[in-house]
Amino acid sequence: MARRNWDRREVTLAIELYTRLPFGRLHSGNPEIIALAAEIGRTPSALAMKLSNLASLDEDLDRKGLDGASNLDREVWTDFTARPTQFIERARRIVSEIFYREPESSAVLQVTEGKEVERTVKVRQNQRVFREIVLPSYDNQCAVMGKVSPSLLTASHIIPWKTREDTRLDPRNGISLNSLHDRAFDRGLITFRDDLTMMVSSKIVIPDHVRSLFNEDIRLKPAKFRPLPEYLEHHRDVVFEAA
Repeated sequence: MARRNWDRREVTLAIELYTRLPFGRLHSGNPEIIALAAEIGRTPSALAMKLSNLASLDEDLDRKGLDGASNLDREVWTDFTARPTQFIERARRIVSEIFYREPESSAVLQVTEGKEVERTVKVRQNQRVFREIVLPSYDNQCAVMGKVSPSLLTASHIIPWKTREDTRLDPRNGISLNSLHDRAFDRGLITFRDDLTMMVSSKIVIPDHVRSLFNEDIRLKPAKFRPLPEYLEHHRDVVFEAA
């Protein structure tokens, strides 16, 4: 039997799943890989291999996947990185359709009128989606402190949510931070250089017993989706309180 080529829809779903899985879980025994493979008529091994091929397209990964990405993989990946928010929203709709799940907003919108409510529901959904794709990029740990309680983790936007719509769901626009560092980052009391080392504002007041948590030797180590330099530059120029 001839091998069936992957189509654009399948590659789109594979990329969407790749955004949500920690790098170390791209294997055929992962229940999420097994479930999606069954829905698209692929073996878990074939889907796991596709995810590893996609990892090779993540240019800033320290750990590369397999070097077998197809021309279609590259084309769809380029669409994803060029328009991440639109791509993720579209991919999530497909996921909902194939798993027969109704959008979370449906029950609310059936009983509530008004565009403002609809926008509010979409914002909440997208903020949840952003968390689901940023935290796995840091192996579900804080980028500064390492393992902390999941309830203390926040998917911090580098370019703030309200500033640009096109970066809202871009995993390269997020950093997994604990509540304290997220607040400091949001207020411009810390930022990061292009080499991912921390910069600390002179305006921050740091107690001696936690000073080591605001050390400029601290470096972000994403497992995938390294923050884009242009996003970090925006944060340093617009958000960071240098002095």
